[in-house]
Amino acid sequence: MIGKLAHVRSRRDVLIASLVITGVSVACAMLLTACVTRSAKSAVDFGALRNAAEIAAVIAFAISFLVVDAIRRILKGKRSIERLAMTDDLTGLSNRRALLAAAERAIARIDGVALPPALLIVDLDHFKRVNDVYGHRAGDQALQAAAEALARSVRGDVDFVGRLGGEEFVVLLAAADEETARRAAESARAAIAAMRVAAPNGEIAVTASIGYTPLVAGDTVSTALQRADEALYAAKRAGRNQIASRAPNADERPAATVEGRLRRDAPERLRRSA
Repeated sequence: MIGKLAHVRSRRDVLIASLVITGVSVACAMLLTACVTRSAKSAVDFGALRNAAEIAAVIAFAISFLVVDAIRRILKGKRSIERLAMTDDLTGLSNRRALLAAAERAIARIDGVALPPALLIVDLDHFKRVNDVYGHRAGDQALQAAAEALARSVRGDVDFVGRLGGEEFVVLLAAADEETARRAAESARAAIAAMRVAAPNGEIAVTASIGYTPLVAGDTVSTALQRADEALYAAKRAGRNQIASRAPNADERPAATVEGRLRRDAPERLRRSA
């Protein structure tokens, strides 16, 4: 029974389990009543056995209730675990694992949508300096504030915001032409530039550089991140606190895997955060 409960994944599973358990309980009670009726030799015997059958039916229903409640608890616990596994601990945004899964789903649906999705990489400028001057606790508060600013700047019902790692975030726009993606990137940049975070030794103000690119059929998560990252580098080179785009049909270098890209760029990321 416990093994079966472990496979419960949705409310539909709970409903089906409830109906099955209740049906079995009713059937057992009816069967027990029928056996009592056939075996009774007198009115006295019948009355005593009928009472026993009624008690058995009540017990069966109580057991079914407890089992269904256990199923609900298991389902609630599984959802909590799944949500935690896809959430960034510090910011409360979706984490890198959730981000990659969302990007894969968006790419898989490209052929069936009128407007393609777009991918934005948001990198906080000179963030190492924030940690050095104000301390890591204040730096964490700045990251949380940036996450909130990003979440407010997008369409919360259709767009996706996640933390890629460190001071990098990703925004996945559900449907965006070039102008929509540009406005979204500018809105995100302005939202972060406008935020202020109180710290013991002063007020923290940060800016962000943003690279964005549309997703197209034939993309992988790696190629999309590669293009957005190249646009991000262009924004950094232009003076930071800028936005830049990267067209899919531009000359592209061979795309590395996501893990390889992050490892390959680690030294540069340290330099540009300095």
